[in-house]
Amino acid sequence: MKTFELSKKDSKNGRRHFKVILHEIYPDSCVDEKNGVASEYNDNGISWIREYCEKALPTLEGKSIRCEFLDEERTFLNGHGETETKDGLPIFENAVMIGTFEKGYITDIETDEGIKTVCIGEGTIDGLCYHNFCEKLEEDIEDGNAPFGSVEILKTGDNPSIIYKYGYKDYGRIPMVFEYSGYALLGVRPADKTAKILELNQSNNVDKEDFTMGENEIKAIVSQVVGEMNSSAEEINAMKEECEKRIAESQELVKELQAEIERQNENIAELESKVTALNEANTALTAEKETLTGEINELKSNLEDAQKKEKIGELNAAIEGFTDEQKAFAQAEIDAFNENPLTSEINSVVDKIHAEIGKKYIEEAKKASEHVEDDVEDIFSEINEKKVSEEDVDIF
Repeated sequence: MKTFELSKKDSKNGRRHFKVILHEIYPDSCVDEKNGVASEYNDNGISWIREYCEKALPTLEGKSIRCEFLDEERTFLNGHGETETKDGLPIFENAVMIGTFEKGYITDIETDEGIKTVCIGEGTIDGLCYHNFCEKLEEDIEDGNAPFGSVEILKTGDNPSIIYKYGYKDYGRIPMVFEYSGYALLGVRPADKTAKILELNQSNNVDKEDFTMGENEIKAIVSQVVGEMNSSAEEINAMKEECEKRIAESQELVKELQAEIERQNENIAELESKVTALNEANTALTAEKETLTGEINELKSNLEDAQKKEKIGELNAAIEGFTDEQKAFAQAEIDAFNENPLTSEINSVVDKIHAEIGKKYIEEAKKASEHVEDDVEDIFSEINEKKVSEEDVDIF
């Protein structure tokens, strides 16, 4: 079902048929009987349940559809037009009744949010009294700007107020015993966004008197229309020429830009070629550098080996005159030298051998000296004893 459907039936008495969504019907499953509240409701906090709305729908017949206009032409809408409340009933002094409802029913419709169950009201608007409004309404509907609306309900009979299932609640309250009292087309934000005009009867009935103009009047009108068409044609041609001029300028600019793009592409290709050549040269130089570095490292290694052999040869020449026993005095130094001859000193090895030879010589000399002293004392003792013996012999 479309948001607005335009009837093709003629209206003979100036009445314009309309169809409007009163409000959305919420599923029974949204009612939480344990907590006495509904989980789905409109912006006013009302949850419309099908059972109770069906009972109230007969009260819609004959009720008014109203508007509060903002302008003297009666085309722009405001709110409900409510001014005060008397004896528990709202007073709509600022609103005017533009039509009445003839019936109401519940059905499913297709909306922007999917399939919804809604309560529909149908009736007629006085198109003679509110001609400007009907024309404005048609334009708004065709432009997709149909006005929203808001349904009005009242208490029934002698009940002190509307009876809500589980009592009144700010959000999720369920009207159970009530009657429909009317419907207001709004220029302000509605409580129920699905409540909007669905259908307005389009009248095609035109009186014959409207075509009783004279031939001169018709010619004048035709001449005026032709003149306006010619004027429009001249404006269109001028605009066309201007557009063609701008298109030509744009095409020329496009050609210049394409030529510049081609030049830049050539420059890019040349630069890419140079970069490729440089990369190849860099690769070759890198390979050559690696080769030379390997050769240098090999030469350094060979040179170091030669230097080590040379130093070891110098050490061997320096200690060649020593005996193996003397060389053993500096065996640790000799091994350290052979291990790393480039950072060792030959003199330290030779000096160690000399020092150890001297030290041994001193020790041996000392031992020899002590032995000589012992022999001297013994020699002289023997001589003395012999002489004494001879003298004694000689004396006696």
